[in-house]
Amino acid sequence: MNSKYLLGLCVTAGAAFGLGWAVKPGGEAGDGGQNVTLNGARGSLVPGPTRSAAQSAADRALEATTVTEKPFISKYLKNGVLNEKGMERAMAELLAESDPIKMNQMMAEVLSRLTPENAAVAMNAIQQLGTRDPNQFYLTSLFANAWGRIDGAKALDYMKEQSNGRVSGMGSAAALAGWATDSPEEAVAWLDGQEDNNQKMIYTAGLINGLAKSDPDRATAYLAKVPENNQMRGRYVDIIATEQMKKGIDEATRWAEGLDDEKLRSDAFEDLANRYTQQDPAKAGDWIASRVDEPWARDAVNEVADEWAEKDPAAAVEWAHTLPEDAQLGAMSAAFAEWTETDPTTASEYLADMESSPVKDRAIAGFADKLSREDPQSAITWAETIQDEETRIDALTGAARSWMRQDGEAASAWLQTSGLPAEAQEKVTSAPKFDMSAIEAFRGFRGGR
Repeated sequence: MNSKYLLGLCVTAGAAFGLGWAVKPGGEAGDGGQNVTLNGARGSLVPGPTRSAAQSAADRALEATTVTEKPFISKYLKNGVLNEKGMERAMAELLAESDPIKMNQMMAEVLSRLTPENAAVAMNAIQQLGTRDPNQFYLTSLFANAWGRIDGAKALDYMKEQSNGRVSGMGSAAALAGWATDSPEEAVAWLDGQEDNNQKMIYTAGLINGLAKSDPDRATAYLAKVPENNQMRGRYVDIIATEQMKKGIDEATRWAEGLDDEKLRSDAFEDLANRYTQQDPAKAGDWIASRVDEPWARDAVNEVADEWAEKDPAAAVEWAHTLPEDAQLGAMSAAFAEWTETDPTTASEYLADMESSPVKDRAIAGFADKLSREDPQSAITWAETIQDEETRIDALTGAARSWMRQDGEAASAWLQTSGLPAEAQEKVTSAPKFDMSAIEAFRGFRGGR
């Protein structure tokens, strides 16, 4: 495998070597305890930082270990090649290592010797760990991605044959991501030939993941072709947004604004809002406030309020007050929903002091929504104070659904005298129906969110 793919894995080892070189003592006895470094720009001598004897000894030990210790993989090579038998033995040692840092260094060495001939041996060893070992999912994703880069078709055939559905789905997506990173034409052609089902939705996540890294424009173009009824469409946007955000908010914003599909643009801005607010809530607030009149920006406005409230709910609420009233509605609801999780007493006191208005109604709705998970009866009491009928019915319905899950008998008794319309009562008593299989598999591939 090309060594450029090992950059991330080799950071630890490389940093250790770099440290050994950078702090190598240069002073000798009689230099006053200071190192002397040549300033290449002027040819002058510049005093280096003072090092204690113990620190200097540790530096020399680190340098000696880094330079002289042979890579662990060397004892398994035959004529410079890691054959199938060597891979089997190397993986046995790697998987028996308890030190996670050393294990990752060993893994980088193994991945540098991965070939189409020995990849299946490595993956077999990983699958023997069993699903109770958390390393299985991490290693499966990593090795499947690496295998996909050198032999995508075989990697996918292997992963599809695995009996564990989650491992199979996650590994397949990772393999396709690797394939799309190095050979996008082949990866796209393979996916286009697959049957339309939940499994293909997972494959598509892998493809877009790989394309987003190697060819973002092509990833975006492929996204535009995904049918609107694909329940993972928003997740695909998240994949590309993640890569775009690495280039900075300005570049990411240009990408999002260039999406022709308004729903995709809305999803993209919501994803960017989530990430930007975690970095700098105030700047994110200014960023999205300049677009607050755009219909596709509303979810992003609410996302900023939600994320900001996790860190500073009072500041998030005050920011929401500065927005136009129609934008305040969702932002207040989102902010109070988060505030309720961290400090429901203070949130309720703030609500009690607010003047009656549509904004207060939506704030109560958000407050009641989160409160209903712990105390549905109190949530219903609050929801009943909402003046706007539609907002009140929605809030009462949501709180009653939570109550029904916790205490069906008590909730049913309340429902009979609640005065809720028949349609709302039916929502309370009926269980939600949604196919989560593809979403769960995708979370395994992406590590959750």
